[in-house]
Amino acid sequence: MKAFSRRFTGRFLAASLAILISMALIACEPSGVETYDIGRFDYSEFSRDSARVFYPSNIGELSEIGATTLTSGMGGTKENMYWLAEPLAEAGMVVIAVSATNNSTVGGYETAHKSGVGILMGENENSSSPIYGKIGRYGTIGYSKGGGGSINAASDLGDQVHTCVALAPWGPSPTRNHSAATMILTGTSDAIASDSIGERAYRDLPGGIPKLYAAMSREGHFYWANRRSLGSETDFIRAWLKYYLEDNEEYYPVFSQGAGSGMTNYQFDPADGSTPPNGGCD
Repeated sequence: MKAFSRRFTGRFLAASLAILISMALIACEPSGVETYDIGRFDYSEFSRDSARVFYPSNIGELSEIGATTLTSGMGGTKENMYWLAEPLAEAGMVVIAVSATNNSTVGGYETAHKSGVGILMGENENSSSPIYGKIGRYGTIGYSKGGGGSINAASDLGDQVHTCVALAPWGPSPTRNHSAATMILTGTSDAIASDSIGERAYRDLPGGIPKLYAAMSREGHFYWANRRSLGSETDFIRAWLKYYLEDNEEYYPVFSQGAGSGMTNYQFDPADGSTPPNGGCD
């Protein structure tokens, strides 16, 4: 009887632990976000290894929402950037996380961003897609070589792209055709894509477009991959997209009034004739 009691107690505790773990995993999942994958042979005219679309669960109630591509960097995959895709979708936007076919070159990621924009445009015209007819403007976001690719793709796509966010960008080469409102974020301890590279890319952007540069203090290159906790950089990115893709003015103060927590070397040019905070430099 005692042996049976011990077995019962052990099984009960094991079952209870399994339930608690299951509840914890459910609690960790983002609320209000739906996803679906774009198959390898869907939109076969666009080159990429794989893609996943994130969108808000209440998308049926929304219209003219922003959409953006999202890529990792050298050797990475779309999964490395889900940490950013989820809060952006929760904020009411569409995100396509893309794994590049060639994830070792800036050119490979430029192609991935262009493919992502093309797929989003196709889905916006596909009556069987859950995001059909919902997207107003498009953007690009990338990290490392994906960040350089995001800037280069935005330059090449011109007015098809309204925002661009580059995280620790490697190999950016913006052109005069670049018209997207562009945010560049780096880390002051980045030994691969240094903050000087990011700041130079900021200064190389053409005049007349909104642009922002800031560096995360004491953070290195891999700060931007597989994040487990979100900082002020996520607030800035979300606000940048909500303002420049959706004209939501309540988000403007988030990035326009100075450096966020843990940021330094803040520079912002609103390109509207107004005076940036602190003269545009912190």
